[in-house]
Amino acid sequence: MESSLYEVDGSCRDINFSECISTSSACSLLEFIGTRWSLSRAVDSEGEQVERSALADYLRQRDGTLLTVWDGLSSPRHLQAWFHWTSIDQVFCELTFFPEDLEAGRFGDFLDLLASLVKLAQSSEYYVRVEDASWRHADGGSKPGVIFSHESLALCGLDGWGRGKARN
Repeated sequence: MESSLYEVDGSCRDINFSECISTSSACSLLEFIGTRWSLSRAVDSEGEQVERSALADYLRQRDGTLLTVWDGLSSPRHLQAWFHWTSIDQVFCELTFFPEDLEAGRFGDFLDLLASLVKLAQSSEYYVRVEDASWRHADGGSKPGVIFSHESLALCGLDGWGRGKARN
């Protein structure tokens, strides 16, 4: 599981939550991300720039797409957050990073970050997967697409969240 997360194989890694999260959860995710990384760019579906100060208001629109790219010293060093919604409180969110942007030997820190993200998304599900794999069914061919999820790794600790523990 851990080795698949860090394996530099030319593909990115995605974090997904339940198929839809609320608008307020999407705003909370962006606010949290903004405390750990610096916004490099934010664009809508037309490629128009969205200012950092307008991100939450943009997410509150009736429908839309928002792509944000973040850089920083936190692991992962670069993070892309993509949001798409066709109605309020039905937001699909995908967070993307590359394995080489993770700090080696810090799997516990990654799990703590993941737990924070899942909690902010208010999601009962999460999936950490290889890019372009089915995020529900791990149909990545001979190599599993889903590296781990809420079904294989419970996130628990402070307030019920934190370092992961594999389920037997």
